[in-house]
Amino acid sequence: MTTASDADAEAEALRRLELTEIFHNTLAPIAELPALRAIFADGAARTSSALRQTFGLQLPVSFEHAIQHPAGEALAPCSGMVGVIYLVAEWGARVVVSFDRMLLFRALDAMYGGDGRGVGPAPSRALTRLELSITEQLARAIIERFQAPLAPFISFGCAVERIEQVFDPAIFEKDRTELVAAQMRLGEADEWLVVALPARGLELARAAIAAPQEDEPVELDPNWSRCLEQNVSRTEVDIVAVAAGPPMLLGEIARLEPGSLIEFEAELLEVVRIESDGEPIFEGRLGQTKGFLSVCVEAPLSADADDEAAEPQRRRRA
Repeated sequence: MTTASDADAEAEALRRLELTEIFHNTLAPIAELPALRAIFADGAARTSSALRQTFGLQLPVSFEHAIQHPAGEALAPCSGMVGVIYLVAEWGARVVVSFDRMLLFRALDAMYGGDGRGVGPAPSRALTRLELSITEQLARAIIERFQAPLAPFISFGCAVERIEQVFDPAIFEKDRTELVAAQMRLGEADEWLVVALPARGLELARAAIAAPQEDEPVELDPNWSRCLEQNVSRTEVDIVAVAAGPPMLLGEIARLEPGSLIEFEAELLEVVRIESDGEPIFEGRLGQTKGFLSVCVEAPLSADADDEAAEPQRRRRA
């Protein structure tokens, strides 16, 4: 039972909504916000999944555009469709879900084992009780797919007020409440689905959906750098010491065989190059330590520097 205090609270809430609506009328229409259009596109994709999972219809639903006008004008595209009107008590406004009759009869065909594709023109007769029930189920499945992506910003309940078998926008002609009508195409045919939501309700989410999305902070492992350094430093690599040999003719190289001797001048063996995987990394001098040949590292090298140093030798040999 509704008390007088409850009624006063509801009336005050509606007055605040109206004031908010007047203020937001000075801003860009909320239907133009890219974030809201993205929500409508998400709702269309969810609707397509619902039609497939609940009614067995393989019917893509694509969001085309959204308009924002007073109710009678915003609902003009719904003329002649089947329409379900919902009351949103907390906003003192109405939501409309309307679609071409063909969607209803495609759903019925799928329920009886068909695929919803080979259905002829939708009959213009009055709908049966079963058809009205399926109409309500379709509309409920659709509006719930739009409530879901809006839920992080606003939540609202929808109570069925009535079903219009042949929707006439004139019934909203005196209603100056602005509606945002999202228009969607069903498949590739010229069949449409419209979901109209009160602008005053969507305005409650304007600040949230219009705010720039902040990237979530990336949590870095404080030990990552140390572990990387340890793993890299423990990697085994092969190194090779390379000494420049004397210049030779191709004919001399062709006559080399096991046992052939190549004479190195002493000064050529003084400087060697340390390489890893074919890349020069250090320059050093050849020597002996504790009976082993050793290299005393003198300076780091780069591949570019090594190529530049080798170029004069190649020119001299040529």
